[in-house]
Amino acid sequence: MATDASLTTATRPRDVVNAAGAWLGAALAAEGFRWLPRRRRLEREAGGLLHRISLAPSAYNRTGSSIEVTTYVSVHDPALRARRGGDDDLVCGHALGYTAGRANGYVYGDFTDGQLQLADPVLRLGVLERFAATVREGVLPWFAEASDVETVVGSFAGDHTANPEALVDWLASRGRPDLVAAYGARYLARHPGREEGWAARIARGNGGPPAGR
Repeated sequence: MATDASLTTATRPRDVVNAAGAWLGAALAAEGFRWLPRRRRLEREAGGLLHRISLAPSAYNRTGSSIEVTTYVSVHDPALRARRGGDDDLVCGHALGYTAGRANGYVYGDFTDGQLQLADPVLRLGVLERFAATVREGVLPWFAEASDVETVVGSFAGDHTANPEALVDWLASRGRPDLVAAYGARYLARHPGREEGWAARIARGNGGPPAGR
C-alpha cells in the first residue's frame, strides 16, 4: 500500500492523528473498517452490531514533541438506543492494548500495547503497520468473542469491560436472563469486593423490553 504523503508531512498533532486514522482506514478496509475523522474512530458493521476502534489523542500532545494516541475497542448495538433512550448503545469495551494477544486462552497484551507514538514522521509508517497487524491478529478475535452472547460471558472482553452494567443490559435485551446470572457470577469471582450494588445492576439490566436483533 502506498504511503499517504500527509502521514510523513503532517506536523500538528491533529493533522498527524487524522492522517494516521486515514491510513489505518485504508489498511483495514478489507476487514470492513472505515475512518470517521470527525469522531476519530475506525468503525465497521458486523451482524447488526458496530465494531469501533477509537483513537484518543493525549491532551499533552505538542508539535515537534510528543504525539501520543491511546486506542480503545468497543462493541455497540444500535437496537439498545430505543431501550435506553438517547444514543447509548454500548455493549462492552476497554483499552485496545489488552486485546493485543490472541483470544481463546492466549496471553493478552497490556495497556501500552494500544498506545501509538507518532511524533517522529520517519517512524510513523512502521508504528501503524504494526498496529494494523495487532488489529488483525488480536483485535478481530476479540470482536468475535465480544459480539456473541454465548461467548462474551466467558471472555476477556466481559471480564475487563469498563461498563459491566451495559453488558448485563445487552444480555437481558437478547432475552437471556440465564447468561445475566452466569456473567454476574463470573464477573464477581474475578473482581472481589464489587458485590455491593451488583444486585441492583442485574435488576436494571433485566428491566425493559428486549432490544431488536
